[in-house]
Amino acid sequence: MSTYHETLSAFLSEGSMGERELAAAIGRTQVTINRYRNGNRFPDARTARLIDDATGGKVPFPIWQAEFLSRSGLAA
Repeated sequence: MSTYHETLSAFLSEGSMGERELAAAIGRTQVTINRYRNGNRFPDARTARLIDDATGGKVPFPIWQAEFLSRSGLAA
């Protein structure tokens, strides 16, 4: 299973949208997107949903959700 940051990084690497464009689309900074991309920060649920919408589902919220549950110890 790919992690959230790996999925985001793969999407950005394919070139259809850059960090700056994604940041503008969701109301965040390019630095914040870079931190998500590199795994240095983990977005909140609202931001993950905005990223899902802005990427047309190519960075899907369920990947964020599964990782969140795993990180929080709530996953069965």
